[in-house]
Amino acid sequence: MNCHEAAARVYEYLDRELTPEVALEIERHLEACPACYDHFEFQRAFLELLARRGAAIRAPEELRRRVEELLHKDQARRNTAE
Repeated sequence: MNCHEAAARVYEYLDRELTPEVALEIERHLEACPACYDHFEFQRAFLELLARRGAAIRAPEELRRRVEELLHKDQARRNTAE
């Protein structure tokens, strides 16, 4: 596994969504690559902060409305493609 492959799977790894084999490949890469290890640790700490403080943070109403609108459009597009 190279740095690009590991970085592309950072959230899957941190969310424990990978197979044990792939997770082990990433762990081996992190042991050998200090730059990737630092990146993964930063992302882990960031996600922990969001989990702790996320409930207290609320996105502005306009942003929430725009995201909701995009999600609805995407769902409608997927429904028509099926």
